[in-house]
Amino acid sequence: MLKKKYILNFDGTQRGAVVALDGAETQVQVDDGELTPVNYHPVLNGKAISIRFGGKLHLVHLTGVDGKGKVQATVAGRPIVLSVMDELKAQALESLGGAASGIIAADIPGLVVEIKVTEGQQVKVGDPVIVVDAMKMQNELTSAVSGMVVSIPVAAGDPVNPGDTLVIVEPEVVG
Repeated sequence: MLKKKYILNFDGTQRGAVVALDGAETQVQVDDGELTPVNYHPVLNGKAISIRFGGKLHLVHLTGVDGKGKVQATVAGRPIVLSVMDELKAQALESLGGAASGIIAADIPGLVVEIKVTEGQQVKVGDPVIVVDAMKMQNELTSAVSGMVVSIPVAAGDPVNPGDTLVIVEPEVVG
């Protein structure tokens, strides 16, 4: 049985999921729940997925948001923007340890107004990297480390929630 772990971020919530493949059978485990058989089939010319999970049938419309892992899933008419990353990437980000590592995250709900850097760009401590509008105030967030911008998982116009990663700077190695 092949198992792969994922981390899902949506509506300011982080959930863990395991997808297990055993031949033609697929099972999913959410958080600490049990592995549950899942049947899924693309429908509507691949624009949606019909999923039978936990005895219920769901029709999920999926739309890529930014080409960087964010997806809008519409379930029962309710749109949810979520990001999905495999466990390895999640552990790598966690091992960096937050702001001191170069992860710039949203503190409060807001809207990304401007991204002031590009992937691959070198930044220094205090350089502005992104502007977020929160409660009608524009907040310019700066890098806490010197290094290279390795990921920008948001785009101008994206809504963000507390804890959402906005920019990741890989700290330069000194020594």
